[in-house]
Amino acid sequence: MDPIQKASINALTEALKAVGETAAEQVSPETAADFINALIREPDKKKRKAMMKDYAERHKDAAKFLRDNAELINAEAEMALISAAVGSSDIEREVSYKGGRKRITEKVRKRPPNAEAVKFLLKNRMPDKYSDKPAGDVEIEDISDIEEMLKK
Repeated sequence: MDPIQKASINALTEALKAVGETAAEQVSPETAADFINALIREPDKKKRKAMMKDYAERHKDAAKFLRDNAELINAEAEMALISAAVGSSDIEREVSYKGGRKRITEKVRKRPPNAEAVKFLLKNRMPDKYSDKPAGDVEIEDISDIEEMLKK
């Protein structure tokens, strides 16, 4: 490769990087996961604060829904915890094109039970049986005979 071609490729690469960075700054995250990832990547505290304010303004309806339906969110989190504790399987669909034809392949991905999720679930669902510090029943010794002897 001659020096002119190499310089052209480097200039094109730099231009694409600059366009990509500008586009990334202008694109506002749509999903909560995108927003969280963008927030984590942003090193400037003021920009993070502005991002949070902007996201809250654009998603007032979602925030209201979350406030009004906390029990739904709790149920969804509980189902996710149970799913993690007992293990699950997901179907992944992969789309590929070969010879101008669309081909979809499905793979079943099994997730084994998560020991930490099992531990957390059992401790919180059945604390009397699975707690680190079981309360247990305290047996009170019958001391009425001793009290009678002391009174005499």
